[in-house]
Amino acid sequence: MDRITQHKLFFLIISLLISLPFAVQLPNIKTVDNVDYFTLENDPDIKFYDQVKEIFGNDEFFIIAFKKDSIFTHDNLMLLKEITDELDQVEEIREVKSLGNVNDTIGENDFFIVQKFLETIPAQENDLAKLKTSALSNPLYVNNFISSDGTTTAIAVSVFDKPDDPGYRKRLIGKCEKILDKYKDRTGKVFMAGWTITNFYLSQYMKKDISTFIPVTYIFITLAIFLFFRNGWLTIIAVLNISICMGSTMGLFPLFDITLNNITTIVPPVVMALALCDTVHIFSHLNKDLLVKFGTKEKAVSHILKKVFMPCFLTTLTTAVGFLSLSLSDITPIREFAIIASAGMVFEFIFSFLFLPSLLLSIDSKKIFTKESSIDKTNKKFLGFLSRLSIEQNKIIVLMTLLVIAVSLTFASKIKVETNLLDYFKKNSPVKIATTFIEDNLAGVRTLDVSLFSTKANAFKNPDNLRVIEKIETYVKTIDGVDSVLSFLEFIKDMNESFNNDNKKYYSIPDSENMVAQYLLLYNFEDIDEFVNETFDHAKISIRTSAHLTSEQARIIKQIKGFVKELNNKNLDIRVTGRAVLHVNTIEALVSGQIQSLCMAASVIALILFIVLKSFKLGMLSLVPNLFPILLNFGIMGAFSIPLNTATALIAAVAIGVAVDDTIHFLIEYINKTKDGYEIPETIELVIAEKGKAILLSSLILCIGFGTMITSKFVPTIHFGTLSAIIMITAVIGDLIVLPSILCFYSSFLKNR
Repeated sequence: MDRITQHKLFFLIISLLISLPFAVQLPNIKTVDNVDYFTLENDPDIKFYDQVKEIFGNDEFFIIAFKKDSIFTHDNLMLLKEITDELDQVEEIREVKSLGNVNDTIGENDFFIVQKFLETIPAQENDLAKLKTSALSNPLYVNNFISSDGTTTAIAVSVFDKPDDPGYRKRLIGKCEKILDKYKDRTGKVFMAGWTITNFYLSQYMKKDISTFIPVTYIFITLAIFLFFRNGWLTIIAVLNISICMGSTMGLFPLFDITLNNITTIVPPVVMALALCDTVHIFSHLNKDLLVKFGTKEKAVSHILKKVFMPCFLTTLTTAVGFLSLSLSDITPIREFAIIASAGMVFEFIFSFLFLPSLLLSIDSKKIFTKESSIDKTNKKFLGFLSRLSIEQNKIIVLMTLLVIAVSLTFASKIKVETNLLDYFKKNSPVKIATTFIEDNLAGVRTLDVSLFSTKANAFKNPDNLRVIEKIETYVKTIDGVDSVLSFLEFIKDMNESFNNDNKKYYSIPDSENMVAQYLLLYNFEDIDEFVNETFDHAKISIRTSAHLTSEQARIIKQIKGFVKELNNKNLDIRVTGRAVLHVNTIEALVSGQIQSLCMAASVIALILFIVLKSFKLGMLSLVPNLFPILLNFGIMGAFSIPLNTATALIAAVAIGVAVDDTIHFLIEYINKTKDGYEIPETIELVIAEKGKAILLSSLILCIGFGTMITSKFVPTIHFGTLSAIIMITAVIGDLIVLPSILCFYSSFLKNR
């Protein structure tokens, strides 16, 4: 440390040179206009899903819907057709379907023709009434293109699969909105919902979060430092230290080819807050009495650095371990967060002991070494109260802590493990409003498929295999949460009915394979291509559901798999696939990853504590104030029905790494004092008096860093920020009240350690 203080200019330049290669990368940071990255790696269901998409085309779509007193008027049908035709010209759109261009099968005895449903748009009321009756009696249309009451119409927009074009959805939605804006006086309010819309808005909210988090965190942390230390120079130095740490950390994004996404957006406020923790512990020792004692600012700063180096190193290590434990996850964005955040801790430590001292020593000592202020006197009184409370009421505090832990464990058992993408948005979000409208009036926008494969060509011209499809469809329609079920079977039945003079009793599967083949020859349209392949050995049943909870989707998937298994049809390979399957798999992996990460972090951090404290007894006792905030967090989640999802799953592993920091500062000082011969009650008073100020301020800053996330438009991020801030508050209680009380309570036990 003496070398750092004696060669401040050299180490200032070294710090800048360290940060330079990373800082120059800042302009190359990328954000994306989608959230396609949030899937499991090496998931066999993903590979199968991709294979199905190669055969039947991309299954992603979104719905454009609007409502009228009746869609079946000449003007409204003309409006629908005009919008459909114009959307069909957008090059980013793979396919557009609505009543404005969908096919209709018209038949007579032993013959049928296929024409557009709106081949002509009638003006007479009688003709419009017949058109309405025809539409509302067609299962291919109802809930897919028209509501059952004929007041809401839908345009289904199918998109291309362009994983290498991150801006694709943004362009597509922009062009659609531009077209719809031209017709807004005639359509009234238009609603758009579906994975394309959800995906895009999630990415846009992420970008808004980034533009908010960094400046808001800067403002509040700067105010906190200034109000606590009442020193402009220290505030400037702290901000500069944050900036060099942030710049270096964020520069890793392009170097590691990591984009800013809905998980990694929480890196900036977290790193900014943690970067200040060591700074606060250094600043808390900058008093004029120390300067007088050592004579020069170089010697005084060197003494401070030596005093805080080991606890700061250990806190950096434990926090990095907490972050790195998340690298066990099978989900790429969580692993990326683990890498960047843990690297941020390394930068924070390096700059706190190279860059920060160099800046301090560049300022006149009178401007950085301060006298005790009125706020310091208030702090001393408050800290004195805490130490007396812990010493005098230690039994009550220990019992209350155990009670809180017991209650928290009870509520924690009620935590639900699920993700609801719709609940990621606030109630007034356009996405949530549009999705709710469409699902209330039409079918759900979540998708699920059943794939049926045979080794025999033309297998799905065989009535027996078609009946298997029918059995599955009939069962799936009975499942709660399923809104629409379609396959090419509906087309076959419709052809059979039309071929028999539109007699409803013939809306069924033909008796012979030859008849099916004849119908398909007569039909000769591409509508069925998304349901059966050219060789008719692979078919697909498409399911639309309004179940957004992954637990509900998992239930539907389980029910379908159970029914398929009972069919015991060895001629066909039947498998459930689709986006919902991938989401369910992701949340299941999230849970197992959470458990692994938490166990790893807790084990490694406990081992570090045992080694550093050189006492098994003290190490065991030190775990209580650190598990206390974690268990309380889970209790709060269970009590307020906050699910374990993509954001909240990060909390425990992150929090245990951060919460232990102040425990380390407290216990290292505690051990040093006990070596000097102080009794435990007196030791506690001295430790709280010396370390309490830095512990309080660092926790306040962490609360601010996490608290800025409540400005997010992304509900899981709000939950993450709020719960993490609460953990920081309870961690202070654990370190300044619970831990001292435990030490007093077991004082006789510890004397023999």
